[in-house]
Amino acid sequence: MIKKATCFAALLLMAACSSGTVSKDSAKDQPASNNSEVEAYEQNETTLSGEQNNKDFVNTVDDKSLVSALRDGGHVIYIRHTKTTKDWGDQVSPELDLADCSTQRRLSDEGKADAKTIGEGIKAAGIPVGDVISSDYCRAYNTADLAFGTYTKNSDLNFLPCVECSPEDYENYAKRVAPLMSAKPEAGKNTFLVGHDDPFQGVTMPVVPTNGIYPAPMGVAYVAKPLGDGNFELVAKILPNQWQALSEL
Repeated sequence: MIKKATCFAALLLMAACSSGTVSKDSAKDQPASNNSEVEAYEQNETTLSGEQNNKDFVNTVDDKSLVSALRDGGHVIYIRHTKTTKDWGDQVSPELDLADCSTQRRLSDEGKADAKTIGEGIKAAGIPVGDVISSDYCRAYNTADLAFGTYTKNSDLNFLPCVECSPEDYENYAKRVAPLMSAKPEAGKNTFLVGHDDPFQGVTMPVVPTNGIYPAPMGVAYVAKPLGDGNFELVAKILPNQWQALSEL
């Protein structure tokens, strides 16, 4: 069941929303949450708070109104890449080479199937696809390719080299991603961004105080209404298997 709630962006308040509220405590100092979808190596006050915000998020519209609005275009949909073979912080690996997928986390067979399911559901629902923009990481552009068959890369969707990110790191994420989240698509189309957890949590910190939204599970999508000038409203959360249900409305 897709839920309801309203969130407003105020990126001019970014520093006030994030500074002093993002914990610098290391993951090892935080108790592991057995029910968490945040991997143990990145569990800390900030990510677990963001995960709770993800669980608590409810949609601003019902399902029928949501799919109708998406069919009209004008939205930005941020999709976290689908499931990988394992979760580890390759963004801080000294072996990381964005041109070499073997140095990165890769999509699992389930993740590949989920990406196809997302694309098929969006097509079946009659939701118009405009620009598809991915990070430079293989798991992101592979998700985009399997779902949409097309994509362009934008390094502003990439990770920063941190697992235990600082308040300044999250502010940097917000500054990089907010222009993409707030840019209005071509008339009658929707923009799809395919990226990662930390950049989305950073860009939503000014929208969902104090620690933004940690997007889970992998493959989850957040629908935003772009307002321009770095501002956007979060409208809905859609799980990978919910796109097909929207097509039936």
